[in-house]
Amino acid sequence: MNAIVIEQTQDESKLAFEVHQNAAIHRIRLARAKAASQAIDEAPKSHISVVFNFKSKPMSAPPNVLRLEIAFRMAGVEEKEEGKEDAPGKKPDGKKPETVVLVECAYEVDYVLREGFEITAEHVKAFKDGNAIFNAWPYFREYLQNNLQRMGLPALAAPFLRLQPKPKPRKREKPEHEAERSLPGQGRQ
Repeated sequence: MNAIVIEQTQDESKLAFEVHQNAAIHRIRLARAKAASQAIDEAPKSHISVVFNFKSKPMSAPPNVLRLEIAFRMAGVEEKEEGKEDAPGKKPDGKKPETVVLVECAYEVDYVLREGFEITAEHVKAFKDGNAIFNAWPYFREYLQNNLQRMGLPALAAPFLRLQPKPKPRKREKPEHEAERSLPGQGRQ
């Protein structure tokens, strides 16, 4: 299984690192959770495709505390049988495939901020979308593995989570027909 990648610009990484240097995890609390699976009387007839999602948001907190809610989701759906000519992700009857296993949870994470550190909205956005997800990922991995085992399903190790620089956008070259264009009323003289 491939790694899940979180990409950040150099500026976002710098802001997130400033928070990282001036904060410490004080508390991690499982705020809500959901786990469901279809009854398994026999092995699935086709491969199960697994999709991971996550999101984070700031929450109100006491002074000098950054509180974030970090939610994770893993959904498994049966892939279509080989040899069938249906649209990808669709059953023969045209309906979306059913989710056969679902594990969701959200953690409330408190970061105590160093005295005197002035956190900005830009700091919070950069940190919640990168480092904070990275910090909570091991808790989700453990929750996922335990719940799958309790549902009688094979163990699944959630993929490695990687933070990496966002590629710089390439400069767009003007096509020849645009390069020679002039503004109306400003023809060549």
